[in-house]
This record gives sequence, structure tokens and C-alpha cells, in this order.
Amino acid sequence: MGLPPKTIVLDNGAYHIKAGFAGGKVVEIPNCLTRSKDGNRLFLGNELANCNDFTTLQFRRAHEKGYLVHWSTETAVWDLVMRNVGVMEPSMADYSLLLTQPVFTMPSIEHNTIQLVFEEFQFDAYLPCTPAELIPWDHGSFTMNQEDAYTGQHGECVLVIDSGYSFTHIIPVIDFSVQEQAVKRVDVGGKLLTNYLKEVISYRKYNMMEETYIVNEIKESVCYVSQNFKEDMEICHEKPRSKLEICYALPDYSTGKHGYIVRDINQKIEQQVLNLSNERFMIPELLFSPSDIEIREAGIPEAVMQSVTHFPENIQAMLLENVVTIGGNCKFPGFHKRLSSELRSLAPANWEVKVFEPSDPICFPWKKASHMPLEHWNANKITRSEYSEHGANIMTRKRRI
Repeated sequence: MGLPPKTIVLDNGAYHIKAGFAGGKVVEIPNCLTRSKDGNRLFLGNELANCNDFTTLQFRRAHEKGYLVHWSTETAVWDLVMRNVGVMEPSMADYSLLLTQPVFTMPSIEHNTIQLVFEEFQFDAYLPCTPAELIPWDHGSFTMNQEDAYTGQHGECVLVIDSGYSFTHIIPVIDFSVQEQAVKRVDVGGKLLTNYLKEVISYRKYNMMEETYIVNEIKESVCYVSQNFKEDMEICHEKPRSKLEICYALPDYSTGKHGYIVRDINQKIEQQVLNLSNERFMIPELLFSPSDIEIREAGIPEAVMQSVTHFPENIQAMLLENVVTIGGNCKFPGFHKRLSSELRSLAPANWEVKVFEPSDPICFPWKKASHMPLEHWNANKITRSEYSEHGANIMTRKRRI
């Protein structure tokens, strides 16, 4: 059996919230409050779709460096989320909440979160967990897309690479438990990549330092992970025009409010056009080589190998045979091929390296959480009566999944 019918699953990402009833459909909602260019309009969550001019938008996000700290903003976004998933009651007393939190969430944040859950929203039951904990569960008894059916040979040992908005975590999960002593963090996420692209474009082309929304769209449209960085750099120097160069038409808000790739270079374009070549792969390269911008950290493949060395060799081999990638940065074309290639070169020759690529790495943890077995839920949930008796300290009395 799955979760109780009135359980809301909320994957509380710093960039997007993924939410919905357990076993139902998921909705993605921006986890932010956005102020318009003139400062006269505020857009909460997915209300941003009603904006007609995305220039110089200002964002207030509930998270800082990946952790929830702005509680008033999050409360407002959660109110919107509940309406979007179909909850119209003023109180959530008849509903339960399964919520994801990043690994190493501080106790003070956990305490504030449980207060928000039980005092502000008045949920009947609550279970926090990390997205990585959800990945290895066997859901053979549930109907899921065949392409998303995790079929690792050693399901008790899974290495999760979670690369999202704020950072990238390498998380070994053994016997359904996060091995915190071996977790590695790479301080490169989608926010840093977008900010770096803003700097590069502003230095080389147009000043776009205030155009976070537009540059993020450019990043998602044209960037890819190079399989051979030096070779692609040489190609970009070809004359008269590199085969890697792309023309991107910026939005003018008269013919449209979104930019687009110009497929025909001879097409007459009235909007401003960005010509992008090595920028396309320079930006995602930071995931593999943070030192390019003087971040003194290992890239993702090296961080993976640093993580697995905390275990005996037989466990190391099983972890590298069960690598699962989640998070928005995993959607860059070429990401998985490059990751697999570099892990293969770093691992012993007699070990097998397998990288599992979900069809939707952003919503994959939500899908896993949505099909949590009922026995896991019942064994680990925190009820409102328990919170009333023990307060926020109940977090230290209950073990995680």
C-alpha cells in the first residue's frame, strides 16, 4: 500500500517546488516572490507567468545557499502551492505532509520548519527526508514509467548526485540511509552558472547583469556539456563562423516575451541578437572544473571518487555501479556522457560504472516520494499530537527513514 490518500508530497527545492497528492500528478511552482521592473507588481510563485516584461526582475527566494531561511516568503508560497494542488480548506488538519530537505539541514531550520508545518498550516502528520533517501526504494508493486524504473543490481547501495540550484551534493545511500560521513558538496549549482553567464555576456556582448530571468532562459536553451573542452575551444576559432556558434534573439516584448534560437542565420531579425559560441559549454564546464573560476574544489567526478573512498572496496564498486543523477543541472545535453566517461577513467578497470539518468531528473525524487510504502510512513511520521506533547524537540526523538 502507498501513502494515505490525503498526503501532500512537497519537494521543497530552492528554485522550484514540486508538489502534489501522493500517487497523483505533480505541479512545479517557482519558489520565490518576484518584483516587476517598475516595482509596482509582485508575482508569487507561478503567477510570474502573467508577467509581460521579464527585464530587470527582482527575486526574493525563501532559501539562502540552499537552506530555508525566509519563513514569511515560504509561508506565502506554500499557501499558493496548496491552492494549486487543490486544497481549498483554510486548515490542513485533515492532511499529512511529506517534505524534502537538503542533507545537513541545521537543527534550528528543522525546528522552524516543524513549527511552520504544525502551527501555521496545522497538518495532521509530517515526515521530513532528503531527496537522496527516496531514490533506492523498490517500487515494483506500483505503476511507474518503465524508463524511470530504477533497476540497479545492488539497490542497497546507491550513489546519488543531486545537482540543483544552490549546490551539488554527492550522497551515498546504504541500506536506505544517507552516509553523512561520506557526503561531498561542490559549491556549483544553477544559480552560480546563471550568474557566471551574466558576467560573460555582459563583458563580451551586452550589459545583462540585471537580466537574471532572461539569461537563465538562455542558459537552459543553448548550453551543453562538452565531451572534449580543448577540441571545442579550437572549433570556436574557426572562420568565418564556427559550427558551434548559435544566434539567440533576445525578447523585445512587442513580438514576444521570450527569446529564441535563430535557426536560419540569413533570417532578418528585428530584435537584438546574441552570438554565442564557447559560452555554450564554458558555463556547464564549471560542474566538472570549478577551478576555472578559482573555486578551489573538486569537480563532480573527482568528488564522487572522494566520497566512495570512505567505504571498503566491495562497497565502492557497488556504489559506482548504481549512480543516479537528479536536479536541473543534469538536464544539460552531454552531462551524463561526460560524467560516465570521467568516472570510468577514474575507477579501477575491473569495476563497472553505471550512471542512471531519469527521464525527468527534476521531478524524479517527487515521484519516488509519492510512492513511499505505507509501512515507512507509519514507522517514521510525526503526528500533531506528538508535536503538541514534545514541541520541536520531537525532531531529536524520531529517527529518519
